[in-house]
Amino acid sequence: MSFLIKSDTACWRDFPPEPLVKGRADVLLDFALEALRAGAARIYLVFCDDVVVEVERTRARSARELARELAGMRRYRSSLREIVGGWRGPVYYLHESGVDIDEVEITRDSLVVVGDQDGLSKDDEEFLRGRSIWVSIGPLPYLSWTCAVYVARRIKASSAPRA
Repeated sequence: MSFLIKSDTACWRDFPPEPLVKGRADVLLDFALEALRAGAARIYLVFCDDVVVEVERTRARSARELARELAGMRRYRSSLREIVGGWRGPVYYLHESGVDIDEVEITRDSLVVVGDQDGLSKDDEEFLRGRSIWVSIGPLPYLSWTCAVYVARRIKASSAPRA
């Protein structure tokens, strides 16, 4: 499974910010680290200036180390709309108003979209409304990196062969 996290406050032109909390770049970095640790294949970091960085593996053990590695990773101009629009598998949007994630089978070819600390914009949510299944891990908003771990482990567990 892959994840996409979009920020409307962290911009590539300011990267790496000092301190990392400037523009809340730390949210993207922590999310990427935890999603990879939980078994995600790829994370699309979508910055506020329509720059996307694909994170597939890292040796980083901290957000600061990952920030230094990002410059060497695949980077290009794109947007949430372009990535979701071109995705060949199912797309899910993690949102507290979605259906219970336990009622949906999320497969390994899925893209799970997550907002940053402020969530996604109304325009992005409207775009996703007809192109994704909205799923939830509960009625409250959670820190994005904890959602990455929960969703990734749930997908791995549901796709494991049963005895």
